[in-house]
Amino acid sequence: MDCKFTIVVAEDDANDRKLLHLALQRNLKPVEIHELTDGIETVEYLKGEGRFKDRIKFPLPDLLIVDLKMPRMDGLQVIDWVRKEPQLARLPIVMLSGSGLDQDVAEAYRLGVNSYIRKPEDFNDFVHKLGVLIDYWMMTESPNTDRIR
Repeated sequence: MDCKFTIVVAEDDANDRKLLHLALQRNLKPVEIHELTDGIETVEYLKGEGRFKDRIKFPLPDLLIVDLKMPRMDGLQVIDWVRKEPQLARLPIVMLSGSGLDQDVAEAYRLGVNSYIRKPEDFNDFVHKLGVLIDYWMMTESPNTDRIR
């Protein structure tokens, strides 16, 4: 059985989710993608609550990609929540946003995001950036929290 790299995508815009999904699939990496529509749903997934209770079906991600502006709980609030959770504190988080405002970028890094990428307008550029991103995080060693407990 091949080992898949699990990515959780938190993006409220259906068109952006579809483009992101297509771009991730285009990279031909063995990835499992779980798409969520807002910050509250993202926290529920990460906690394993409600419909996300089954960790076989909804495993903890190897990478979280989060949009800045989402309803109910925005991306900055998600980052802040994740970084305060001991079992998730080392989860790689990438903010993928249409905003390139200095204050948004600075706040995301202050809260602990690992990377901030502005959504490219060109699809091929998007595919390339996501490919580099996935390659990097797939090659990075991270502690196995199951073995640490």
